[in-house]
Amino acid sequence: MNIEQNTIDALNAELTIRIEPSDYSERYEKALKEYRKKVQLPGFRPGHVPSSLVKQRFGKSLLAEEINGMLQDAIYKYISEKNLSVLGNPLPKESGEVGNWENPSDFTFVYELGLSPDFTLVLDKSQTFNNYEVNVDDTLINRQMKDYARRFGAMSEPEKSEGEDMLMVTFTQLNADGSVKEGGITNKSTVSIEFIKHADTQKSLIGLSKGDTVVVNPHHLSENHEDLAQMLGITHDELHHLEGDFQLVVNEIKRIAPAELNQELFDKLFEAGSITSEEQMRERVKSDLEKMFQRDSDWLFKRQFAVDIVEKTNVPLPDEFLKRWILLTNEKPVTPEALEFEYPMYAQSLKWQLIENKIIKDNDLKVTVEDAMGHVKNVLASRFAQYGLPVEDERLTEMAKETLSKREEAKNVYDALYEDRIMELVKSNCTINTEKLSYDDFVHKVQH
Repeated sequence: MNIEQNTIDALNAELTIRIEPSDYSERYEKALKEYRKKVQLPGFRPGHVPSSLVKQRFGKSLLAEEINGMLQDAIYKYISEKNLSVLGNPLPKESGEVGNWENPSDFTFVYELGLSPDFTLVLDKSQTFNNYEVNVDDTLINRQMKDYARRFGAMSEPEKSEGEDMLMVTFTQLNADGSVKEGGITNKSTVSIEFIKHADTQKSLIGLSKGDTVVVNPHHLSENHEDLAQMLGITHDELHHLEGDFQLVVNEIKRIAPAELNQELFDKLFEAGSITSEEQMRERVKSDLEKMFQRDSDWLFKRQFAVDIVEKTNVPLPDEFLKRWILLTNEKPVTPEALEFEYPMYAQSLKWQLIENKIIKDNDLKVTVEDAMGHVKNVLASRFAQYGLPVEDERLTEMAKETLSKREEAKNVYDALYEDRIMELVKSNCTINTEKLSYDDFVHKVQH
């Protein structure tokens, strides 16, 4: 067997593989003997089909199978020995195959390779990346304090609705003339008046009684499409095509009288005796919010950094090779039109993976088994702590080992830790422009 590499350009190459009978004859004859032992044909006992008949009927497919196995072994051995960094998998070039399967002798096969690009990556103070954090101000603290008080408040059913009430309603879709649409959408749901941002719509729901009816534009009830779709009992896709008004009938009015900010509430919300005043509660709420939003901020930074660094870094790809590879190897059939539409997103993701791997390699970033174990144990301990359940370290260790024994879960853990290492490196080496945003502005940025 002979393998020759022909470099097309920096991102594409071809492997020409020449095979002689001496390379495959022994494997082929062995495959014929093994197949003869198990093949069943009418008129012959199992294992007693004549060798000539087995060769006549199945020889071509068996030879193809053996040669294909030899080719795969040879290609990946060559790639490993030559330390080639390839993208996707080698693709057989149809026009490159030479040989006679009916009368086998010498064969020639050509495989196309997509090569991983060589690129320069700069991560120093000359590179600036944006970081966004939530400004935990009095407004946000007051809102959380109020939510806590209402969580343990008393429920009542007033006669007239006010601005912070919840309405149990029935939605019914209307025609353009205001009549009920036959076969239209009908759904029972809940509407929280205080969260409606459209001023006129919010005002129209105040002062209502049980049984009252209001006509509303559903898109004015919520800016969150997922919430609105659930409110109307339809899919997200259906919502995008939804037009016209709905009739809203009030079935019930619910009002929560917030609990008093006293020791009884403090002990319900936090460890008994740890908070003894409203001032201490505000400090605790502020600290908890800052920790919670820091996780969201870190997530947003990772997402935005991946986008920004791909834009800043020239990472060329063997695009035509990758497109052919996707068409040939995708589990579900892909049309050329769909490929052209989806390829830019695939290329963006692949470029980020290449950049990520280069950062890890160039900076010798490591994640040890101990790192992974510690991370999983901390996550598990945090989950149990939410329910006030202490867990011994030995039990946490057992559970962490079980988690990491599962390949997919272990991969997710290591990937997440490597991402953390990368972000630590970026924040240490580069210029980070941190901007404090209001909660609403931060949520808007996350959603977009």
